[in-house]
Amino acid sequence: TEIFAVHGVPDVVHADRGTSMTSKHVSTLLADLEVVRSHSRPKVSNDNPYSESLFKTLKYGPEFPERFGSLYHAREFMASFVHWYNH
Repeated sequence: TEIFAVHGVPDVVHADRGTSMTSKHVSTLLADLEVVRSHSRPKVSNDNPYSESLFKTLKYGPEFPERFGSLYHAREFMASFVHWYNH
């Protein structure tokens, strides 16, 4: 309610079917404010399950660092990960 007071009430909110968007409180609030929930993202025809799976494998892997020390470190890590993933 505070955020809507500051920024105004949007016409449409993308609801990704996550827990916060499917909870009764958020659903009720949006309905009370006459905000439409969209289940498709703008300019995205569909989600690619292969890229989603790759991203989760990358992000939740035990070697994924909390932070990269540099661009070189990030590139080095990704080169190693892609080689491991493909072979």
